[in-house]
Amino acid sequence: MLSFASYAKIVKVAIPSTDEVLVNLLVGCIYEPLELTMGKKKESFYLDTKNASYYLNPNSNPDRPIHREIIIGSGESKVVNSAIEYFQERVCSQITPAMEAEMIDKLSQVISLDASITTNKKAELLKLASKDTVAEFLSSILLYVVNKPNFIVETITEHNNLPPQNPFFSGRIDQLANINQFLSKKGNAVNIKQIIAGLGGIGKTQLAIEYAYRYCYAFKNCIWFVNAETPTTTQNYFLEFANHFKLPLSQDYTSEDLQKAVSVWLNANKDWLLVFDNLETADVITPYLPQKYSGRIIITTRSMEVDLGQQIILGVFDMDEAIEFLKRRFSKDDELKMEFYSGNDFEAEAPKLAERLGLLPLALEQAAAYIKKVKCSIASYLKLLSESGLLAFEEEQSSPTHYNKENKFERIVTATWRVSFANIANEGARQLLNLCAYMAPDKIPVSFFADMREKLPSPIKENMGDELFKNRIVSELRTYSLTSGDANFINVHRLVQEVVRKSHTDEDPGIYSNNPPS
Repeated sequence: MLSFASYAKIVKVAIPSTDEVLVNLLVGCIYEPLELTMGKKKESFYLDTKNASYYLNPNSNPDRPIHREIIIGSGESKVVNSAIEYFQERVCSQITPAMEAEMIDKLSQVISLDASITTNKKAELLKLASKDTVAEFLSSILLYVVNKPNFIVETITEHNNLPPQNPFFSGRIDQLANINQFLSKKGNAVNIKQIIAGLGGIGKTQLAIEYAYRYCYAFKNCIWFVNAETPTTTQNYFLEFANHFKLPLSQDYTSEDLQKAVSVWLNANKDWLLVFDNLETADVITPYLPQKYSGRIIITTRSMEVDLGQQIILGVFDMDEAIEFLKRRFSKDDELKMEFYSGNDFEAEAPKLAERLGLLPLALEQAAAYIKKVKCSIASYLKLLSESGLLAFEEEQSSPTHYNKENKFERIVTATWRVSFANIANEGARQLLNLCAYMAPDKIPVSFFADMREKLPSPIKENMGDELFKNRIVSELRTYSLTSGDANFINVHRLVQEVVRKSHTDEDPGIYSNNPPS
């Protein structure tokens, strides 16, 4: 991951010097134009060996490793305007010519593989990666990594029950930033709830958990994860909450007593975060919440009808995120050397695999789990998918890690949509989904079904002839994120289509059953 520490260590390849000299040479780009001073005597700003070592090894210091004056000053116009000239005169003049190309290549590789950098920022930095623009390249990276401080693993509050952090989490940098911007609202903001909605397997839960770990410093009192799928699971998680905080409950307490005790605690405390996972209806959690509070709430849901706060609809990975995830999944650490991948076809075949799986995170996780355990190439896995289809996801070797272990079927991409299928109440909507399963997945025109309605069975035949009913069944499929689009066009994920098509040949109760076959 690109940080000041990784940046400085790569630059040191081309500028042999002590840590103290190198760090001051680099950040002098900021503190010299600003004429920063240190201490009561207002002496010239300078970082001694101890401070410099913290910069190059941020995990050794529990405090923020980059001085706040430098972070703030990195955006000053006098710094930005003079940065290239400073690097040209002070830094580039000390680069060993024979090592310059290696330094540029290493920095380019780190930038390319870092999923925390937006696509636009990557393009902006990599465009400068040449000997002709090395001063601008190095100065742009410096101002970026200082403004985006080293990624420090903050100490999370002991009052938490979060599932383990997913070491393979990739991408979603814009979504994390948007969630944090919304949840960081100050002033008179109360009752702030962030809803993450989308198709099963899209990564809603993983995004919520990653946010909780990455921004844990904002929630010193409590971070509590609640499986909110049913009233019973919600109550069980809040009973654990009550026991943890020793809330006053009698031995013969009722569910109402528990709800009141939790509500009182949430009202009386601040700096807490609740993550309600897989919520279907608002009434499951509202009895636990006071009217006003100063904590924050994240809700993940398949349902578009949960209307408790600001909603973001999470989509599939983009191709860069998918490739980054696969590399991370096959690697031992952030260097992404893919030690667990025995094939030699990654560059050619990984994009094909990502496309075949529709860039769906859970499907990619299951594919990577299988490839890693079986030690096969991506090409051979693609052949397996071609021969066995969806059965490949049900193999034991495809079992994902860092996903819901309470429900086996929530961890299999081919079964994760069963609840949504079963919730389709309108027969016309079911028929529409069945038809869409045999068409190209994107921008299926609703007018096509309306025009050919005389050839369709009832009730979709009648539904498509009535504007009110037509809109009703089209929107019902969007309600549980099985499709996207609008009143005119329908989009269906290709794996959803495959599951629907497979159900037409199965002997089991089908996709509309709440009881998956054992």
